[in-house]
This record gives sequence, structure tokens and C-alpha cells, in this order.
Amino acid sequence: MTTSPVRVGLIGAGMIAQVMHLPHLLELPDRFSVTAICDLSLGTARAVAAKYGAPQVFTDHRVMLESADLDAVLVLTRDHARPAIDAARAGKHILVEKPLCNNLAEADELIDTVAASGVVGMVGHHKRYDPGYVAGRKAIQRLENPHLIRLHDVIGPNSGFLEHYDLIRVDDVDAGLLQRLQQEHLASLEVAIGRQPEPVMRAYQLFLGLNTHDMTILHGAVGLPERVVSTEIWAGGRAAAAILAYPGDLRCVFETAIVPGLRKFDESLTVYSPDKVVSIVFPSPFLKNAATLVEEWEMTENGYRESQTTASYEEAFKLELIHFHECITEGKTPHTPLSEARADLALLIEMIKAFRGSE
Repeated sequence: MTTSPVRVGLIGAGMIAQVMHLPHLLELPDRFSVTAICDLSLGTARAVAAKYGAPQVFTDHRVMLESADLDAVLVLTRDHARPAIDAARAGKHILVEKPLCNNLAEADELIDTVAASGVVGMVGHHKRYDPGYVAGRKAIQRLENPHLIRLHDVIGPNSGFLEHYDLIRVDDVDAGLLQRLQQEHLASLEVAIGRQPEPVMRAYQLFLGLNTHDMTILHGAVGLPERVVSTEIWAGGRAAAAILAYPGDLRCVFETAIVPGLRKFDESLTVYSPDKVVSIVFPSPFLKNAATLVEEWEMTENGYRESQTTASYEEAFKLELIHFHECITEGKTPHTPLSEARADLALLIEMIKAFRGSE
């Protein structure tokens, strides 16, 4: 049976909208129709809408939800809670970019609103839809008696991977509004971890901005740990490490940093067992169709064997959108539900609280 494309509006027309979501939405015309663009910057919204053929433009997501003819919304702003809650309350299906929220109170309100409205609520953890990750996860879950997990994410500025994109940004947002939104942003962080020294606050923002990816790939492959043993934060909050305890003697060593000037994207999940090691190695998400690799080291009767698997060159962001459509039109359950993202957020908060210098 033929169905009409899902009418979708975007709240936020910044980098991730322009680099990933809008181009892939336009590649899926049988599934999606981009109906409206909303951004605080009117100039940006107009230019992006003109480029991608969206007929309606807004600067207030509440007005868009009231007046645009929409089935679903992509929430692509910096702070996701309020527009996502408003969209769910308006009866729109929502795909929320990571992080889900800045604190657990926001997450709980969003989860409750989605449940009450009966809409699809899905989190944009695109790495979980990556064929390389899916293949690596299966290999990890076949391991017997794992001894150690290493979760590693060290990168430089994203700008090094964005230079080849023609991004639109018009500087026309009222300075007073931006200042108020920044104050609200910082207040929402304090709800999560309390008032902390600047390096700790910066580390929490690093966790929300970068390391939500790491928590979801860990969660999907081996589940979440029982507790956080310890956390260290240094380099002014731009680097951190934690030890996470799993049942038995299994531990995860997590390490992350943003290194100024480094033009390298270095993210991997590696699990060590007595007879085999499996590592999932991720490329920069802004290099479209770059493959996520599965590397395996295996001890056999005849010696030591290394292998590398390229599962696919399919783009994870596009596969994520296809799954969102299936959840809306076929009633499938999201692979990355809001409840799981809430658990990841709770873990990040516990990691911050485990730092010996936090209050």
C-alpha cells in the first residue's frame, strides 16, 4: 500500500541540519517531505529553506508547531528539551539529536510527555545505525569471558572535517536573546551536577557534546556498568578518564580529550578476551560514507591471526532516518529510545560526580 511521505519540520538549521539531515531527507522523497524550517536566525532559516525547498520558515518553534502541517519534527538545536517536549505535546513524532537533555528532570518530562501523547520518540545516536558498528557489536557479544573494555575518543576541532561544506549562517539573532539562552543553558547544567568549578562544567559539556556517542555504543554492545569507580578531569576540563565497573572482574577504561590543533578523529571501542580481541574503529561522522571498521585479533591453534572487516559504506545518518520512518509508519520500536538515552545521561552525571574535585 502506498503511503504519503511523512511531513517533517526541522527545529534548528545549523551545521548538523545542513551537513547531514537535510541532504539525506531529500534523498528519501518517498519517505519524507521537508515542510518547514525553524531557526532563531531568520536569515539562516530563509536561506536554508530556499536551498532545500522547504515552503515554510519560522523563528519560533511554538509557532511552527501550531501553524505548519507536520507529522514529525527533528530537534537539532543546542538544547533539546523544551522544543522536543513542545513537539511531543503537540502530537508530533520526534527525532531528538544527542544529547537527549542536559539533566534528568528534563529527560523525565520529555519521556512522560511522549508516553502521554503516544508519539514516536527516538534519539539521534546515528552510530548505533552504522553497519560497521552493528557487525562489531555482534562480534563483541560473541566473546567469552571478556577481561577489559577500552572506550577511547580523542579528537581535534570539528572544523578540520567541515571545511568542504558550504554552510549557511546569518548573524542576525538578538544579542539579548542569545545571552538569556546561554544563562538558561548553564542553569540546566547546574541542575544536573550542581554548581561546579569551570573545568568541571567544561568537562560535563564535553561529555554531553562528544561522549554521549561513546556511552551509546558502549550501552548497545555490552550494556551499562554497575558503578563508576573513579573519574579524573584535567586540561581545564578538555580531557577526562574514568573506570567503570561491570559484574565480576570486568572493567571499562574510558578516556577522552579534545586536543587543540589535532586534525585526527580517533574513536574506538575495544573488548579484550582470552582468545580474541574485537575493536570497532569509527571515522569522523562528517566524512560521509566513510566506513566504520571492525578489527579482530584471534589466537588460534596455528598461531595469531588479524582481520579487518568493512561491513558497508552506507551512511549511518541516512539509515537512522529510514528507521525513524519505519517507527512512524510501521509501528517499529526505536533502536535508540528515549529511556536508553536517559540511562546514558545518568551515567555521564555519575562520572562527573565521581571526580574527586567535584562538590
